[in-house]
Amino acid sequence: MSDPIIQCVPNFSEGRRPEVVQAIVNAVASTPGVRLVDWSADTDHNRMVVTFVGPPDPVAKAAKLAAAAAVRHISLTDHHGVHPRLGAIDVLPLVPIRDITISQCSELAVRLGEDIARELDLPVFLYEFASRQHRTLPDVRREAFSEIKPDFGPMTPHPTAGAVVVGARGPLIAYNVNLGASDIRIARRIARELRADGAGGFQGVRALGLALESRALTQVSINITRPEETSLYTLFSYIAKRADELGTKAVESEVIGALPGFSAFGLIRDAIAATGIKPGQVLWENWP
Repeated sequence: MSDPIIQCVPNFSEGRRPEVVQAIVNAVASTPGVRLVDWSADTDHNRMVVTFVGPPDPVAKAAKLAAAAAVRHISLTDHHGVHPRLGAIDVLPLVPIRDITISQCSELAVRLGEDIARELDLPVFLYEFASRQHRTLPDVRREAFSEIKPDFGPMTPHPTAGAVVVGARGPLIAYNVNLGASDIRIARRIARELRADGAGGFQGVRALGLALESRALTQVSINITRPEETSLYTLFSYIAKRADELGTKAVESEVIGALPGFSAFGLIRDAIAATGIKPGQVLWENWP
């Protein structure tokens, strides 16, 4: 019988110091039993995303080692970046990949949250399936320490590392489309249209318009929470069309992290034409 496999996709508030990025990546890569799938860092976001997979215990160990490295090296007191964040380790989700249920991932997320709070003295908020209220990440970011109290750890933010959001969720795709225009209003307008209550009305889509000042570009930054319903190709086509209508161009796009490889995700062939998918970013269910 094969081991259950979990995907972990922690996001850290660091994208400018290579030595810190490498320290966090090394903490994951050196953990026996886990496979580092992908990592990326962005200067304007000042953020990095690490994707790794493995059985529950090794994944939890790697997550705690990476979190400890982040607390050692990252201080929010001098952090500047365009992406929303709550802490040095901003969010730490667990995703079932094979032979494990979302309920089991939720139980592991709760234990992981307790450990991080105790070992690193961090306030920990639970979200999605690990939370009894099924809080979303935007809700936690918006209401942390006011309407929502930490589930574990101190009741106030850590002086340098802030807080961390830990949970269990289904597949999610982080997808960015960069626009040639420097006018942030265009990216924000398209982002509003993409959301479920916008003109485009794509189900399961969260989107923000962000400025990429170092490249004189703007970005439509997207999270797709229902990847079986909304394809990358559909989103890219809509963004490219609207960008053209608004006087600019969609100049490039990228997938952050990994793509789920379930059969309903029939967009991969088409998406390759519109995105820079790197080898190994597709997680198939028969991952060895």
